[in-house]
Amino acid sequence: MADNRELVNLIGTLESEHVEVRDALAKIDSAVTAQNASALSAALTSGLGVLGAGLDSHSLAEDNDLFPAIAEMMGEGLVSVFVEEHIRIRSLRDQIYQAMDRGDADFEGSGEFSELLGDHIYREDAMLFPSARSMLAD
Repeated sequence: MADNRELVNLIGTLESEHVEVRDALAKIDSAVTAQNASALSAALTSGLGVLGAGLDSHSLAEDNDLFPAIAEMMGEGLVSVFVEEHIRIRSLRDQIYQAMDRGDADFEGSGEFSELLGDHIYREDAMLFPSARSMLAD
């Protein structure tokens, strides 16, 4: 298990990655609002790196490294909500990329994906990470 300093550094990395994800989600939101299939395809294509392998490695770092280390301090129930959301987020992500691969624009799924992931990131950045950082610093 990582020591507290390494975990605080990991939180910083995760927060930086959130900026990239929010940028990708903004493009998806714009395409969904406009109901523009070509813009949605372009947004998903340009965001593939951060929303594909990037999101997978980000979620694994949280699920396997950070969350187990902070679960006892913050409560298993609180942390498990974020883990469960990762499953739903990746499922929606896969659904919208599969639709794109078929030549379909899944506006509803894309909007749900963006809303869930955006809210998830907001709660991590505004509440979970600052609380964890504070507890790890003690």
